[in-house]
Amino acid sequence: MPLGRAWLCEQQLSRERAMESAIERWYAIHDARAQQMEAIYARLGRSSAGYWDRRARFFHRSTRERAASDPFFQRVRQELEPTLSVLDVGAGTGRFALAMAPLVRVVYAVEPNATMLSYLRQEAEERGVNNIVPIQSTWEAAPADLRADVVLCSHVLYPIREVVPFVEKLRAAARRTCYIYMRATHFDDFTAPVWRHFHDTERARSPAYIHLLDVLFEMGIYANVEIVKTPISLRYSSLDDAVEEMLEQELLPDDEATRRELRSFLANWLVPDNDELVVPGDEMVSAVIWFPGAERADS
Repeated sequence: MPLGRAWLCEQQLSRERAMESAIERWYAIHDARAQQMEAIYARLGRSSAGYWDRRARFFHRSTRERAASDPFFQRVRQELEPTLSVLDVGAGTGRFALAMAPLVRVVYAVEPNATMLSYLRQEAEERGVNNIVPIQSTWEAAPADLRADVVLCSHVLYPIREVVPFVEKLRAAARRTCYIYMRATHFDDFTAPVWRHFHDTERARSPAYIHLLDVLFEMGIYANVEIVKTPISLRYSSLDDAVEEMLEQELLPDDEATRRELRSFLANWLVPDNDELVVPGDEMVSAVIWFPGAERADS
């Protein structure tokens, strides 16, 4: 090899060694947000442990009727057949589990939060759906032998630090295909004016779909990607409802002075839409990511 070319190769290798890996970038983004949130929770005298207990009702109301039109569901349903099984990791209150249940043999719904699962069970009973198997567990603690033909994981990875073993377990559980849904824009982008007003700083962002793609590439997973758009689901039935939700979502102290200030801010900021109040902004941009499960990849 000519000396000049060898030197260029050496310089390229040196630059690559100095660059962060994808997982290092993921850690850095995750840790910055986690540290910011932990510091705020400490000042508030509460923890993030009950976050989804406090937000489950709003989450269920805002997502329950949106699954059928969601592009994630539209993509996954192309593969579904009556004989197949589905594993929904981080099923929440059952948005996608309930939509997919009539199309397949069984849906395993893994969800760590008991309040979220209670909404799923109630909704399944009201709809007469009897082929959903709720499993209260984190994905990390879920049975290692849990398998399904199709595995899906919708908007779950943002707070997951150890993303590589999490994804490896998703892939191992999928006999056919693994689907992951992640945002390009984040809800925090739309509520940033509220955060800046009360915290006087910018909110640290969560990892986005592009960071996951980078991690997948380093894992040797060359995923398919479809960029999709959905309407903003931050809609409130009343100003009182918006105040209750924003207190938790924006990590604000629950005292009368903050409530009054927040109510005044939201009254001037939220946009009326029929009988609801809506956070101003354009559509949400997300990515549907899918790749073969471990069994199919090895065949």
